[in-house]
Amino acid sequence: MDAEIARDEVDAALYDRFALTIFTYLGQQVSNEQDAEDLVLEVFLAAFNNEALSSLPAERQLAWLLRVARNKVVDRYRHLALLTLVPLGLVGELEDGAPTPEQYTEQQEMYERLYLALEHLSPLQQELIRLRYTNGLRFSEIAQILGKSEGAVRKLCARTLQQLRGSTTRQKGRSSDETA
Repeated sequence: MDAEIARDEVDAALYDRFALTIFTYLGQQVSNEQDAEDLVLEVFLAAFNNEALSSLPAERQLAWLLRVARNKVVDRYRHLALLTLVPLGLVGELEDGAPTPEQYTEQQEMYERLYLALEHLSPLQQELIRLRYTNGLRFSEIAQILGKSEGAVRKLCARTLQQLRGSTTRQKGRSSDETA
């Protein structure tokens, strides 16, 4: 416990000795006071995590802190350069990539039709779809599991997918007729 208190006192002394100098330097490098304060915090957090810093002479401590401060400024500007600034008027026009409620509902309905269509497949076709699309197996691997030739598995897969497309399209037509 005494070592922890001593460490806190060393950290406090380091902060008291150099915080104003580091803040002044950072204030000259960034555009506003809040950013400078944030960076001072980051610099001293790095300093407090460096146990060897307290054993250095004061001028070396300051040099180390200034180097860390400079690196933090560079990191901040790199981060800002990655951000894309958009005028407020255009914000509404940007899409975030998330589906709209209508798209989400359509997607859910499509999944529901697909699951219904899958239930109407033969057990062999269901196994083929599971092995290929859930487990990600190659046709050669599926052929070995099912005891069939690779060509036969490919043909069965093509026919099964065609059947699924037809089933989901027919179901979609029926559901839109029901809502009309």
